Amino acid sequence: MAAPKVRILIPPSEGKQPGGDRPSLKDWPEGSEEMLTRLAKVKSAEWEKLLGVKGKALAQAVAANRKIRTAPTLPAIERYSGVVYAALDYPSLKESEQDFLNRHIRIVSAVFGLVRPDQLIPDYKLKIDKLGADKLWSVRTAAELEKMYVIDLLPKAHRKAVAYSSGCAPEFLFVKDGKPKPAGHSGKHIKGRFIRFLAQQQIADPSEFHKFREDGFRFVDGYFVKNI
Repeated sequence: MAAPKVRILIPPSEGKQPGGDRPSLKDWPEGSEEMLTRLAKVKSAEWEKLLGVKGKALAQAVAANRKIRTAPTLPAIERYSGVVYAALDYPSLKESEQDFLNRHIRIVSAVFGLVRPDQLIPDYKLKIDKLGADKLWSVRTAAELEKMYVIDLLPKAHRKAVAYSSGCAPEFLFVKDGKPKPAGHSGKHIKGRFIRFLAQQQIADPSEFHKFREDGFRFVDGYFVKNI
């Protein structure tokens, strides 16, 4: 019996590289078209509450959303610039390692659904739990993930945007005085390093997760744990 195909799901980042040197998108999938329609209906007075930012950051985010159809693009792996992506350091990977990520990784985006690392996307600002994005994509991702084994590296909010029947969702935990707690924001760097490890070792099988040892983390009973 053939081994199942694997999808490694990771979140996007709030931080994004603006601009781009690739052409704007001509074709938009049905789900993305629906999200653009919802964004277009947002009134000026509603943007601050919707996006959760103020001042210059708000102005930049609103401008990006309003120009999204005609904006230049970048590969998604270059667009997202947060802690996970900095730790992953995609540009420094070998071509074969980048190819591994492009085949297996999908980034869960509020506007674009399941995104390949090399997929071209414009700048935008929208959280997965806004404008019903999570519910919309949950229905649409189910078909793509139906026959996949999923390695779910998503935070809770993004997990509501995907639907799959086979997979695992390892957590990163700190253990102090025998009590575990989620690594949270502090765990983003190690998550990026873990994704890099998967690419470098060409690993898509949880039985090999124990080989990952960095910054004191080790894989135990389905969790990456670090004693502090």
